[in-house]
Amino acid sequence: MKFLILLFFIHSPLIGHENIDLIDSEVVQERMISMQKLNKLMSLANKKIKKSQLDDETVDIFSKIEHIFIDYPSLFPDDSFQGVTKASTDIIDNRDVFNALANEHAINAGLAIESVKAEDIDQLKIYFNKLYSSCKSCHSRFRN
Repeated sequence: MKFLILLFFIHSPLIGHENIDLIDSEVVQERMISMQKLNKLMSLANKKIKKSQLDDETVDIFSKIEHIFIDYPSLFPDDSFQGVTKASTDIIDNRDVFNALANEHAINAGLAIESVKAEDIDQLKIYFNKLYSSCKSCHSRFRN
């Protein structure tokens, strides 16, 4: 019986060292998917703004953007910078700054939602531009 338990632990996918790469690649893949979703949502938001369509669908788009930024810091655990990733280890060294930027972006998305609800296209454009420029500033600082 002890041999079977030992054999289980040796071959368990949750315990084996080969699974560390799998976990890392899953996290990297998850954040890549998150960024792809963000890019698609930003494109949809831009189209809605250009058409001055301030409706429930626009609120939903910015709500999804807000949630991406709320969840984003969790997609960068310290052990996820090995292998194929464009994320800079500067995130680890400046975790507070990285988290604050993500929080700022989430706040801007929330303010964009309020602008849509208030039917204030001028304010919406301001928050959308802040979100757009935040992508560039974050990538220039925290991307290899």
